[in-house]
Amino acid sequence: MRKTKSTVVALSTVAALLATGGAAAAVATTGGDLSPASSTEATQAQSQTQKHKDRRGHGKRGHGKHKRLAKHAPKGDGAKVLCKRAPKIDKRIDRLQKRLDGGVRTRGSLDRLEKRIDNAKKAGHEVVADFLNDRLDDRRALKVRLKDREEGLKKVRAWCATQDDGKSEKNGGESQDSGEGQSQSSETTQG
Repeated sequence: MRKTKSTVVALSTVAALLATGGAAAAVATTGGDLSPASSTEATQAQSQTQKHKDRRGHGKRGHGKHKRLAKHAPKGDGAKVLCKRAPKIDKRIDRLQKRLDGGVRTRGSLDRLEKRIDNAKKAGHEVVADFLNDRLDDRRALKVRLKDREEGLKKVRAWCATQDDGKSEKNGGESQDSGEGQSQSSETTQG
């Protein structure tokens, strides 16, 4: 029983000293209680715990916020995916514009935020009114940005349409020239 308690104390001492970088001091302070094999196991367990903490984003770097990194650099410009997502992006822009243009009862609308600013001024909450006024400026700027994005998205959709047409013309033209076109011309001469 006593040996178990001293082992636990010794392992906690090793863990504390390893965290501060004193691995050699940890082995020296434990004395004869731990064999070299058990101190090696304790060191390995501590390093595994530290690796696990580093992987999760805790430990040396601080809190759990870490950047998501891609496995490799982009190989293309993502045009195929963008062309595929263009209708969804268009719907999203329309939905946001509709919300911004909504009435006083629509959450997120410019009118609703203006009404809140008026209410704050009437109540004498100038700090709140200033804060809301900054948000109103941001939303007005968002409305302009959305119109710009919508125009840019129209250009992208037009470009995507030319890319799709080029592929289908190549495929369609080859099939008609190779077999179907010749059989149609021979039927018209016979009839």
